[in-house]
Amino acid sequence: MLAREHALKRIVAHLANISTQAELLGKLHFFDLNIVAEDFYQRLLNEVYGYNLANLNQKQLNTPSIDLADSALKLAVQVTTQRNSTKVQSTLNKFTKHGLGTTYKTLKIVIIGTRTGNYKNLSIPNGVSFDTKADIMDNVSLIKDIEKKSTPDIQAILDIMDSEITHNTGALSILDTPDKDALLNLRNLLDRPALQDPWGQEDSYANFGSSISGLIELINTGKISGTLATKPRFAYEDKKIAEQLNTTYDQLRLLRRLFQAHVRSGEIDLANNKCNFHTSQAEEAFDAQRNAINAHFNSIIAPFGYQPLPKVN
Repeated sequence: MLAREHALKRIVAHLANISTQAELLGKLHFFDLNIVAEDFYQRLLNEVYGYNLANLNQKQLNTPSIDLADSALKLAVQVTTQRNSTKVQSTLNKFTKHGLGTTYKTLKIVIIGTRTGNYKNLSIPNGVSFDTKADIMDNVSLIKDIEKKSTPDIQAILDIMDSEITHNTGALSILDTPDKDALLNLRNLLDRPALQDPWGQEDSYANFGSSISGLIELINTGKISGTLATKPRFAYEDKKIAEQLNTTYDQLRLLRRLFQAHVRSGEIDLANNKCNFHTSQAEEAFDAQRNAINAHFNSIIAPFGYQPLPKVN
């Protein structure tokens, strides 16, 4: 079999596999694969079309109506298994409702599978650039565009798909981790100096800010620097644990807002790595908030007998 034909057939098999799994799991109300698929399509679309898409849900879970975006091209993309016109219309309406047309000039919808019909009865809101033929992408349109590529380009696309399918299998294993084990993993990831060292001993304020933002991403999406490392807060089967982790998430965001407020006031000088609080209470507030975060998380893991996170001392 020719290398080109072999590569194309494997690409078709990969697309068919991920779309079938996503559809069947969706019918059982398991949407883990849909989440993982965002990363898969991010890399695939970037390679096929030369985009520079970023996964918006790495920063904020469930960004309204869109999942991926290329800020330079002002392109927004939604990845979904739902292919009916009602879903497409809802996406268009939310895109307008949330004012995303001021940031992005083009919206595309990628269906994990095959589109249905021509969507001719859609009502395109004013100010939205959307072509029902060109901007609703599916397996068929992807394969047609990939087939136009050179053999080396097709091989490069296949290499990405091979690596992503392997990665996605590992990601699904992480998402399937029992709550008890996921909490232990999360506990170990939270065990870091940014939540333990007294403020007076902080040696890099920029790194502190980055670490707190990273912990917010970790709780919210389960990812560290874009790579899935543990269960996100919404994936826990025990709803009580999920609600408790929501509180941890909010506490971390409050800590980040406190940090950002002092950066804006000039009391924390990131460029020169200096801190000069106007009052002694400011330093105490940082230590108190971090102790509150550790204490609350320790209350979550206490029933499982895990070693508690150290408090600031």
